[in-house]
Amino acid sequence: MKHRLLLTILTPEKAVLTNEEVDFVAIPAVGGEMGVLPGHISFVAQLKEGVLRYAEGHKREIFAVFSGFAEIHKNKVVILAEAAELSKEVDEERARQAYQKAKEALVMRGKDLDMDAAQVALKRAAVRLKIAEFRKKHRHPGA
Repeated sequence: MKHRLLLTILTPEKAVLTNEEVDFVAIPAVGGEMGVLPGHISFVAQLKEGVLRYAEGHKREIFAVFSGFAEIHKNKVVILAEAAELSKEVDEERARQAYQKAKEALVMRGKDLDMDAAQVALKRAAVRLKIAEFRKKHRHPGA
């Protein structure tokens, strides 16, 4: 019997993915991208804004995830993210506009600007643009 991983992605709003059987998961950990295969040691990693990828046979899927934690234990990978979006849910034009708006806000540095919120908005928009570019480059099925 082939060992597989059970992947679950949860956000405060919803379960994005529940017990999906996968062969491989790549998570955007704070220390760098981390690959997970069946039999991985138990581990907890802090997530940063980035791209989460998984493979299930020939199927490949990507998500934008926005901070949180990943728990790996007994072939289960649980992603607890502040937010997560499937690649096909990412609107490239909206992401480009949000990126430009966040960048301009940081340059203007108005007295009412919340610098932390502006930095987060810029990072989120950058991740969405990265997902859109990845989707174009790989002609991602389902995207």
